[in-house]
Amino acid sequence: MYTKLLELVAGIITIDNSDTILVESFFEPVSCSKGEILEKENKVAQYLYFINLGFIRAFYNQNGDQITTHINCPSGFITSFNSFATGIPAVDNIECLTDCEVLRITKKDFDTLCHKSQKWADFARIIYEKSLIYNEQRTNDIITLSAEKRYLKILKDNPALIQNVPLQYIASFIGIKPESLSRIRKQIIS
Repeated sequence: MYTKLLELVAGIITIDNSDTILVESFFEPVSCSKGEILEKENKVAQYLYFINLGFIRAFYNQNGDQITTHINCPSGFITSFNSFATGIPAVDNIECLTDCEVLRITKKDFDTLCHKSQKWADFARIIYEKSLIYNEQRTNDIITLSAEKRYLKILKDNPALIQNVPLQYIASFIGIKPESLSRIRKQIIS
C-alpha cells in the first residue's frame, strides 16, 4: 500500500529504512467509494491524501453549479490545501470520482513527520513548489489557451483522465460547459 508513495519520495530524495518506517507510521491506508466526499466545504480539511488508486476531484458550489478546480490521479496528493495548511474552513469539496485507495495523514501528523525527518520536510517543500508551478501554469492555460487547446493538452498530458473521469467534470475543469466540450470532441474526431 505504501509502495507508490515511497517510490515517489525516493525519486525526489534519498531515503533509508528509518524514513520508510516513519512514513508507514504516519500515513493511514483507507479505501473510499465512488461519490464519497472526503473533505467538505465549510469544514476544516482533516487530511492530506495520497492517491494510490482512483481519481479524485476538488470542486466548489456556485449558484447551483459544481465548479471543478482540480482532478488528481494516482501518485498525487489532494486535499483542500488552503484549509489543510491554515486551519480555516474549506471553500471546496474533495470527492472520489471512482473507487479509490488512498493514504491519508492529519495536519498534526504531517507537521510532526516534517519535524522528525528533514528528508520528509525537503520532500514536502519540493512537492509544494511543484504544486505552485502546476497551478501557475494552469492559470496561464485558462487565460491564454482556447478551450480546444486546453482539452488537447489534457488529452496529451494525462489521457487517463479522459478515460476515467466523466466529461462534465473535465468540461468544468477546463472552464467550459459540457455541450461545448462535446462540440470540441466532435471537431477533433472529424
